[in-house]
Amino acid sequence: MSTGGHEMESICEAILAYLMRCQDFAPGEYYGSFWSEKAYHGPLLDYHAGGAHHHRGAGSAGLALWLVGKQRGDAGLMHRAEWAFDWLVARQRPSGGYLEIQNNEKPSDWEYTGLEECSTIETAFVIHGLGHALLHGLPPKKSYMECLQRAGLWQLSIEWPAGSGVFPHHERSPYDCLNANLHAAETLMVSFAALRQVYGRPLNIFFQGARRSVLHTLDQQWPNGCFPYRAGEGITINYTSLVLWCLMNTLDLVPEPLRDRFVPRERVDEAVERATAFLRGCVAEDGSLLWEGNETSTAKHNIWCYALTYHVLRRAGGEENEQAAARLGRFLASRRTASGLLPMRDQGEEITECAFMQADMLLFLLPFSALASTA
Repeated sequence: MSTGGHEMESICEAILAYLMRCQDFAPGEYYGSFWSEKAYHGPLLDYHAGGAHHHRGAGSAGLALWLVGKQRGDAGLMHRAEWAFDWLVARQRPSGGYLEIQNNEKPSDWEYTGLEECSTIETAFVIHGLGHALLHGLPPKKSYMECLQRAGLWQLSIEWPAGSGVFPHHERSPYDCLNANLHAAETLMVSFAALRQVYGRPLNIFFQGARRSVLHTLDQQWPNGCFPYRAGEGITINYTSLVLWCLMNTLDLVPEPLRDRFVPRERVDEAVERATAFLRGCVAEDGSLLWEGNETSTAKHNIWCYALTYHVLRRAGGEENEQAAARLGRFLASRRTASGLLPMRDQGEEITECAFMQADMLLFLLPFSALASTA
């Protein structure tokens, strides 16, 4: 075991309790959402710049509440999840995407155009939550079906050049960002799977879009196994793990009859083996991540990355991956704060109440606890 099951369950219980405390049930436009006391870390890299209701946090929190509620037969938790997804459906933009809400409810404007800028990553975490909840029994409302379909069509609309498998981080982004590509692949595949399985609507254009994204992104992997932040630049532990997480999620959703029409399994297996070898080399004996020389992104020192890397190494399996994951698990357990929550950073000031990061970490750790079945 990577760390004691009881420890993982205790961490997950603490995050779940926090998310329930910060779910917003005040009458008005935020009903069912989650209030994050600390701001998103970009673009100011300042957690104290004012909190917000983040779409991605509601997607991850909604799924966690649904899975735990279903496991426990707890109608209250399942209702909370449904209210979160209802809020998200109401927040979807006419284009089908989602704004990346940052400090003080302000949408991102990475390219300084002042125009509406929907985010691939924000949309992906929303659809990850909604799609997987539907596949695990969330009532199949018509509004949920429309949300999935619109999100998938928006994602295809920003693939550029058309048919390339390049899905930018956000509208008007000029970069080939690898984690954005794979977030797009998962958005398209989870939408394809849920629409096909739950609603009887197999949108093959979503399947093909996911396939293009995976094929293109696998070509960008470095010989050492790293998936750089952008094509050709930016060594990173965080985004290697994130690409791997999205890749695993996408592959798990490919229907068995269509596997031969997706990406050759041996190619994927080889990419996963190289990526996990890179990640194992970034885990110190004490379980800390070896950031220096291995991380050039602003994710450096984020505990979120520890939880994610723990997840993908355990999910990949094998003795070496399990051993590295065990060290990460012990490190995570040792960093818990007096509140029971994990901090946001592995150094510096103690910061815990950033809802979207806590919600994501809960999803990464849930499969290795007894709190929820993700089968």
